[in-house]
Amino acid sequence: MADDSLTEGRVLFDREDLELTIDLVLEGDEHATHCLGQLFVSFRQAIDSGLHGINETRRALVTAIELIYLHSPAHQAGLNLYRLSLEGELKVEDEPERLISAAIERSTTRIRAEKSRGRASKRA
Repeated sequence: MADDSLTEGRVLFDREDLELTIDLVLEGDEHATHCLGQLFVSFRQAIDSGLHGINETRRALVTAIELIYLHSPAHQAGLNLYRLSLEGELKVEDEPERLISAAIERSTTRIRAEKSRGRASKRA
């Protein structure tokens, strides 16, 4: 998980270690709680070490989310949709990239509008 040295430029969290911990936790392994506890202590130590540690922890959390996604029902559904697309079984409007891009665009537009309203109400 965390490297013994918290020096600038060093990677504090290894993707393989994160993946192992996530797999153990999701599988309910008997060592999962210990590994998860070690990971959280590593996060705290990295954050306490300063800006580099904070940035490394942020990157590790992004990586952890990506790794967790591989175990999610959304990933399985997306994979099934992709397979149907490869087999030519989808309507054009149901192609994965089109569906996902449209959902992202709708959400991004909504989030921007909400942020704009929030800034406007703070100025008022």
